Amino acid sequence: MTRRRRNTEKQQPRTDLAEEPQKTDSSPNSHAPTTQYQHFIPRFILRRFQVGPVRSKAERQREFRRTGVDPEYVYYYDIATGSLDIRPIGKVYGVANVYQDVRNTHNINELEEKLADLERHAASIIMDLHKALPQFLFIMHYRNVSYSGTYFQADHPENAGSRQLIESFMKAKGIQSPVEIWLHFLGYYLNASHSDIMRDAAELVENLHLSHSRNKYFFSIWEAAEGEEFIITHNAFGLWEGLAGGCPGLHRIFVVSPRIAIVLRHVISRPEMKKYIMPNSLVSTLLNVNPAPPTPIYGTPINHVTFQSAMSLAQYRSSQEGENDSFVFKIAKLSRPQTLEFNSIVLVNLRKTGSLTFLSRESMLRTARAFRSSPANFHASELLVPLISRLTNTVETQVSALHPLSQSSAAVFDQDVDALTLIDVVLYVLLMQLCTGSRRFETAYDRAHLVFRIMEKAKPTSFADEISQEVEKAFKVCKDSEDDVPVGEGVSFAPLLPSISNESSSQLFRFMIPCMSRLGAVMSGGEGVLEELQDEVTVVSFLARASSSPAVWHALSCASPEAPEILSRLFKKDTPADRFVMNFTQFMYERASPSSFSSGFHMAYSLRGICGMAGPTTNPISQGYYELTASMIQCLGHTMLGSLPEPYSSQPRERPKARLLYKMPEEHSIMLFSNMKMIVQTSLRGYEPSLGGDTVGHTLKKWIDEMAIVGCLAWLGKHRRNFLDFILDGFPQGMNFKLFEEEDATGVPE
Repeated sequence: MTRRRRNTEKQQPRTDLAEEPQKTDSSPNSHAPTTQYQHFIPRFILRRFQVGPVRSKAERQREFRRTGVDPEYVYYYDIATGSLDIRPIGKVYGVANVYQDVRNTHNINELEEKLADLERHAASIIMDLHKALPQFLFIMHYRNVSYSGTYFQADHPENAGSRQLIESFMKAKGIQSPVEIWLHFLGYYLNASHSDIMRDAAELVENLHLSHSRNKYFFSIWEAAEGEEFIITHNAFGLWEGLAGGCPGLHRIFVVSPRIAIVLRHVISRPEMKKYIMPNSLVSTLLNVNPAPPTPIYGTPINHVTFQSAMSLAQYRSSQEGENDSFVFKIAKLSRPQTLEFNSIVLVNLRKTGSLTFLSRESMLRTARAFRSSPANFHASELLVPLISRLTNTVETQVSALHPLSQSSAAVFDQDVDALTLIDVVLYVLLMQLCTGSRRFETAYDRAHLVFRIMEKAKPTSFADEISQEVEKAFKVCKDSEDDVPVGEGVSFAPLLPSISNESSSQLFRFMIPCMSRLGAVMSGGEGVLEELQDEVTVVSFLARASSSPAVWHALSCASPEAPEILSRLFKKDTPADRFVMNFTQFMYERASPSSFSSGFHMAYSLRGICGMAGPTTNPISQGYYELTASMIQCLGHTMLGSLPEPYSSQPRERPKARLLYKMPEEHSIMLFSNMKMIVQTSLRGYEPSLGGDTVGHTLKKWIDEMAIVGCLAWLGKHRRNFLDFILDGFPQGMNFKLFEEEDATGVPE
């Protein structure tokens, strides 16, 4: 479905939405200072949330004359008192005399009258998206009474960079308070035309070298899922959500009815900008909504227009040519989870002194339960507990009246409840106990492990979904970094211990949380109990999954020289992989013949596949291989990088599809191991290559050295290929040496 918005000013047919806002307690003489209830959420929007049928203006007037009672009501939840009432529209979301300007001796209520005029335009604009809508949206955000004392408060922390400018402006205009400045600029926005505002802003942008905030966003229309509804709160107009490159305001949200919300989305999220965006630079719970940017239809060709400056763009927009332009908007229809997530953004911004309005009790109950079910909203959702209690009692009473007594009202009610609105009781109670400190554990690992085990058996929750997404990212990166998928992929080799020492727990999370961030997982890094817990459960979930993947466990164990010891403490001694490794190496030492392999390199490659890729281990052979491999990678992969000569220093580092060719002549194997051991001995402090010998210890030491060299070469071939090519090109000419599959040999005679 699309809607078209034109830039031209034209008269619109009067509709019920376009009625003049009703004034309360005002005398016929608006020039005198009288008490007047002035709305910061217009009546025409509140009527969309009205309880009962919507009446025309004539019907409302007849009802009022007959009864003396305002016939328009909405549900109103007062956060401070926890009360849920039905209140007259004329008595909610407003403040007495908030827009009266005592400095205006001609007409103290001029701003209120201007706002009423703007609302008349905007009411019909909501129906056909007329020109003044952007101006209306900004003023809806700006006019909120909560901003009146802080927007231009000179000593407010968020105004630190503007303090001198604010104080100079107050002195120049003879203004005595932040509220007076707020009223002054509200008058400016109401009196100036949209074109004038854009031209003034463009001039300020060019003179002060500022960014033009409005041009950062594109306009989109979002529709709630069928059967769901948007809600409004005292501060729901202009709420920002999400981060773009670390800066707040990926979205600006304006709810205009239970079905429709207008969302300004940052242009950085437009499809054509994706190639310029760094991974994970956009952070938002609404990124799975994909609104299409408006499609412009130009009234006249614009080939001759250049938009090299903010002023040239503003001049074009206010020109006759610009006024003939049209824009086609496609409405983004949300799914039920997306609608609930949208409402969660509104709810998380509730304040203890705020209020909430909705259309239907059933929809509000689903929304509140979904919000409450997320542990991330634990503290914020406390404000909704009285509302949930009142709505639950009312809705279940209504259901009981509509169905036979033989059928449980709770059972009937649950048939209409989406799974996302339910919580897993065991998991939720545990998380609440942890957040409040009523349940404690010896170590952070013990706590995270229990949450993980309960989460495995729990109903789907947003807490678990977020963790699963980050685990999947890190798991995929590890798995893609390995050449082969070893035998036993997906088999549970050894379960994680339910408890480890406090020292081991601290070392584990100090290592794993940064490691998972490098692997692409988004870790919260927060200091709150819930943020810390979510990171720790993410680590435990990843380790549990990695322990069933020998390839991923190998990549993780070689990530750092400290990794093998830290990770081995997560399992009982003598794992199934340990027994397999020890039996195989004993067989190789006692009975295997060197003639079974084409070369020493072939043998080391095979040993690495058993000792390093058999899953979680605690044995000294595997631990020695992991530690030495990680040390070689850390040394050769990083410290040697800046010392390469040309042309190698400017060649690509990455070749992710490189695969070792494990069969090679013994002559090539001897030379390769000899050169690599010499390079490692020179570069890695404390390393002394083993010469081998007749004893088991000497033989195992030589095997570990050569397995680690194979592991290091596999990593260098994928991630530091320019350095490895520098080494290989030093081999004697005429050898026809080949180390990787489907690649040309080096040392080929010219």
